[in-house]
Amino acid sequence: MVSRKDLVQKKLKEMGARFCKEIDLGMFPTVKMKSRSTSNIFYSQKHRQYILGDRTVTRSSRNIAHLRPFTQMVWTAYFVHELLRQKKTSTLRDVYYSAQAYDIFFKDQSESDNIITDLETTIEHPRESFNVFPEERSAVFGDLTIQYTVPGYEDQRMNLSSHPDGVMIGPALTDARFIETSADKVIVIEKGAMFTRFVEERVYKNSNAILIYTAGQAP
Repeated sequence: MVSRKDLVQKKLKEMGARFCKEIDLGMFPTVKMKSRSTSNIFYSQKHRQYILGDRTVTRSSRNIAHLRPFTQMVWTAYFVHELLRQKKTSTLRDVYYSAQAYDIFFKDQSESDNIITDLETTIEHPRESFNVFPEERSAVFGDLTIQYTVPGYEDQRMNLSSHPDGVMIGPALTDARFIETSADKVIVIEKGAMFTRFVEERVYKNSNAILIYTAGQAP
């Protein structure tokens, strides 16, 4: 079975090959992505979450207003392709600083984060699929057994209720396989103090739930 990250690498290579072909043909490279405007966001009963609709926007290197974000996204695609190829990971903050070494400048991290979101939209995979994560402060706690897939820890299993402070949601946990759980719901908590209190009060057991602490940003 083709892994999610193999699919991402394939899409990144295809995008790069298309840019090169357009340049060879004397054309200005373009990229098409789904519009992220509020009028193109809908709730999907099937997925039970908000998703983007079918409306798209095109960013062209011919348009001077598009040239900066287009160049930034091309570099970001190269950077995350190298992460996947080398089996390494990075954080949103590290991507922002790494760009400076390549003379790719962002006004601030917000601009860098926005380009990563553009790339997610273009290749239709979340940033975790190309090994870019927020700072590792989020955590999870509850009766969920996972099996690691990262090199050196393959097939090792752990129940996420085994650590009283919760288990940090990092790259290794993100790629782990779900084995079994008795929970029938997930409770998402933004504040660390509330997460700790929920663990202490055994809310996970009383509510038959998995507790996720987002540290202000969804994992």
